[in-house]
Amino acid sequence: MDEARVATPAERLEALCRDPRSLELLEIARRVAPTGATVLISGESGCGKEVVARYLHQRSSRAAAPFVAVNCAAIPENLLEATMFGYEKGSFTGATRAQPGKLEQAQGGTLLLDEISEMSLALQAKLLRVLQEREVERVGGTHPIALDVRIVATSNRDLPAAVAKGAFRDDLYYRLSVFPLWIPPLRERTGDILPLAREFLVRAAAQAGLEGIIFSAEAEALLQAHAWPGNVRELENAVQRALILATGDVIAAADLRLAPMSAAVARPSVAVEPIAVGHDMKSLERAHILETLAAVNGSRKLAVARLGISERTLRYKLNQYRLAGAFN
Repeated sequence: MDEARVATPAERLEALCRDPRSLELLEIARRVAPTGATVLISGESGCGKEVVARYLHQRSSRAAAPFVAVNCAAIPENLLEATMFGYEKGSFTGATRAQPGKLEQAQGGTLLLDEISEMSLALQAKLLRVLQEREVERVGGTHPIALDVRIVATSNRDLPAAVAKGAFRDDLYYRLSVFPLWIPPLRERTGDILPLAREFLVRAAAQAGLEGIIFSAEAEALLQAHAWPGNVRELENAVQRALILATGDVIAAADLRLAPMSAAVARPSVAVEPIAVGHDMKSLERAHILETLAAVNGSRKLAVARLGISERTLRYKLNQYRLAGAFN
């Protein structure tokens, strides 16, 4: 008898996403994945930006090629350039041999620039040139190397606001945001909480050599009600903690040790129309504007700062959406 086929990471992600907003996000990701367009993924820390970036890679024609991630926040500024662009032997103290950078390592595949907002302005200028010319020159090198790399960037910061403050280059921002994707925080996609928690429990239990561990009904109700300010990362940590504290095969609500609900993050009060499959770019723009407005609790001042448009433009667009019946 043939062995059962193991689901791919992309298929496992699709199986875990149950909330309508996540399903809509994945459908849009499926549509943009094969295009090769540069994607800028934004969202709160811990909401799953790298997971979506890997999903884009796995659903693209580059899936068999490398997926290379660079954490721009974790690498010291003086090393980030050499890490990304590579270097030649003798180009600086300690460079005892030539080393290809992450851009070269991702040839034919996808390069994830994680937390791109942490990159210095000087390095942003060099990256912009690489993206424009589609070639890279190693530190200390003299010959450009042609690149065939798809770029995906992520940020948990408000990049339009950073552009307005001069902390991020506007030309790089527009180069990266060919196709923007915003991941809603976990508190806004509650349909994903229990599927994710159960998956994390299965994984953690398997690593501990356990099986048959489940959540009590009270524990699942508590998981569903919590606001998860730390998003998916906080949920995974809570499940691992509960497994350690549980004394039997059933995880009780007390085992979760969640922060008091008084610290919960308030949910936005602005209703957002879901992004429907098959929408054109105007519809995607409308969804992006309404989602941004929801994220700032309806504040037009904050919304225009994030969107990089004028208040007059925002008023005009909102009026058009009202006339079209997009929202009340």
